[in-house]
Amino acid sequence: MVDKKFLILFILVTLVFSIIAYKPADIVIAGPHMTDLEYFKDELQIIENSTGLKIKYEIYSDIETHLVDNQSTSIDIAIIPNPQGVINLGERSVVMPIDNIISLDTLNNFYSKHLQIITTSKNSNKNYGAFFRLFPNSMIWYNVEKYNDIGSPEFQSYDEILDFTLNYSKNNNNLWCLDIESGASTGWIATNWLEDLILSQHGLELYDEWSNLNVLSSEKRILDSITSIGKLLFIDNAVYGTNKRVVRKEFRNNFKNLLSEDVDCVFSWAGHYANFYMPEDKTFGIDYDFFKFPSTTNRDTSIVGIGDILTVLNHSDSTVKVFNLLIDDTFGKEWMNKQDATYVPANKQNKNLIMNPLTFKESKLIQSSLIENTFRYDASELMERKIGADALWIALKNYIDMGRERAYRGIEDITEELDSNF
Repeated sequence: MVDKKFLILFILVTLVFSIIAYKPADIVIAGPHMTDLEYFKDELQIIENSTGLKIKYEIYSDIETHLVDNQSTSIDIAIIPNPQGVINLGERSVVMPIDNIISLDTLNNFYSKHLQIITTSKNSNKNYGAFFRLFPNSMIWYNVEKYNDIGSPEFQSYDEILDFTLNYSKNNNNLWCLDIESGASTGWIATNWLEDLILSQHGLELYDEWSNLNVLSSEKRILDSITSIGKLLFIDNAVYGTNKRVVRKEFRNNFKNLLSEDVDCVFSWAGHYANFYMPEDKTFGIDYDFFKFPSTTNRDTSIVGIGDILTVLNHSDSTVKVFNLLIDDTFGKEWMNKQDATYVPANKQNKNLIMNPLTFKESKLIQSSLIENTFRYDASELMERKIGADALWIALKNYIDMGRERAYRGIEDITEELDSNF
């Protein structure tokens, strides 16, 4: 009987202390799962310690859809993985304009003009978000040993890449690994190539016009950039497995093949995501590396990339305080000090030292482009989704699959079908 009373007393005391100790979150942040999630949570702990606020991070596989379907929510700040989603949520009054969250001077000091424009609704003329992280797309990855063996060529233009590829392939050597198969999403990688070419060959103004769907794909300059993809892929022996393999083999194969002694290819044209698929026993800077896709019409700093954005759902003094700490130029000091961290701040004033050599190299490209306002967001992500995330993928996949002769005759049919979606 004594033991039973003691057990009941113990349970009651434990319950009381649990209730006393429990403190609900003052600020709830929601967003996608991220590679460096634990490092991000460590940074939130630092903010907690400095402010006395309790912060919770909730993970959602599709945060935009969750917020649309659950507009009565306890979420205070949301991380949205693309600008179109931010504007969609803003125009639905799910997230708030940030003009009463961040001062205009701070916004202009921290962010390039382009990053501000693409989170601003054309309908309301309100800006609904501030960028958090950025990742580069415009990269040519290479096998270091193979690259040195072919003379470590440097390219100042895409035409120089084509000339080198043509000469190299005459000896039946496959210089490139360019698989793009990605299930129902096959074609998205080819849109990255097209974006690099439009920006490089025709400049910022046309890139922006195309991103806003003010220029048709059949317009000569856009058409030239589409066919420039074929100028590489249709060179005899240039691509491992030929263009037929490109649309049928999963893109993750590229990086295993790139570092294989049994495959010729030296280069692969891919964004930041390539790093996640390199063989685990290979090391950046020793076994593989990258250089920026060359630009001929802009300063050398122009680059295409992606990122995610901070938005506000519930306004309070605590929300404003935490939001401004997240975008501050001192944020992420401990995060970036990790040897495997992938965080590159979107704040162009953030000069914290990045210890990961790969991320550091990426950050130098991004920071330079932000300072000169030559960073451009992935255009297909800015377009209406039925085009950027559907019709454009299909058009480029079909173009690549046709091959040199059929593509030459069929390119107009492809662009006509694409333009019918505008």
